[in-house]
Amino acid sequence: MEKRSVVRCVLFSIITCGIYGLYWYYHMTNDAHQAVGRQTTASGGKAVLFALITCGIYVLYWTYKMGETIMEAQEARGMHTDKNMPVIYLVFALFGLGIVSEVLLQNTLNDIIDFDALRVSAENAAAAAPEALMPADEDNRPEPK
Repeated sequence: MEKRSVVRCVLFSIITCGIYGLYWYYHMTNDAHQAVGRQTTASGGKAVLFALITCGIYVLYWTYKMGETIMEAQEARGMHTDKNMPVIYLVFALFGLGIVSEVLLQNTLNDIIDFDALRVSAENAAAAAPEALMPADEDNRPEPK
């Protein structure tokens, strides 16, 4: 999973007339699957294909399922979740504000990435701490005067 700048993703999507948005959509799908540890919808490539074939109708389903997927990933980590977020994402998408849903989804994915990084650094610090507390070897101790 890669932390992505939400502002950069939105700007690139606008500048490229949506082409970068498809790339972002692809990676967000795969990142969400990786965060939860299983595939909950079509893979990133298939999701983009289904969105194009259905002229965006698949995006409504995807938006709701990604909300559920990310919520499940948060719950697995013990993070705070709001059970209404998948519906809120869907409502934004229904009213033509799918970009808002994608921004909120990416922001939540970034929070998960930060949480995982913090947990790993805490585990590494905990693993290193016992070594610092262990007494030095008898052979390496200085001679008393």
